[in-house]
Amino acid sequence: MAEINFYYLEKPTLSNLKRIFNSGDIPFIRLSKFLAPVPIGSKPKFNRKEKIGYYKRQEGSAILDDFWKSSEFIQFLEASTGLKPKFREANNICYSAGDYSLLHTEESEPQRLTVTYDFTKSWKQEWGGYDLYTSPENDPLICNRDPGSLMVVKLEENDLSCTQYVSQKAVSVAQMDRIVYDLD
Repeated sequence: MAEINFYYLEKPTLSNLKRIFNSGDIPFIRLSKFLAPVPIGSKPKFNRKEKIGYYKRQEGSAILDDFWKSSEFIQFLEASTGLKPKFREANNICYSAGDYSLLHTEESEPQRLTVTYDFTKSWKQEWGGYDLYTSPENDPLICNRDPGSLMVVKLEENDLSCTQYVSQKAVSVAQMDRIVYDLD
């Protein structure tokens, strides 16, 4: 089973993460080399999902499904954000050349905590595929691919997220576990 890098479990680090998380217009933390050792990604059985004007990608069950539901990880989220997340769903999403998701796929979503763990092996910035988080009254949060990183973002009712178009020139895939937790 995957293990959280010991550095991220130290009390001073957790305290600092909580402060950082709660200081942004869109509350977030991004942690490099989050899991140690880096898990060997199994190959989920993908289904091509396409809803024209909303998304085009492959989806499968989350590679680290049990880990995202574990009390260890949920306790880490509580300590690093100050929130009380309740697991809703997890899946693995894979974007290849020409794939995308658009912001309006989440228009009816309630307040939530979105977690993304990036399994992407190699990525070039010119291929696009950025993760985008928006809030009506704030500048968007734009994140490029960072293999092995964990992104935790609190989204309110009117906030949206997506993975921008992947260039037709991309010769690799962007692959990530995306997990959603409900917030009270």
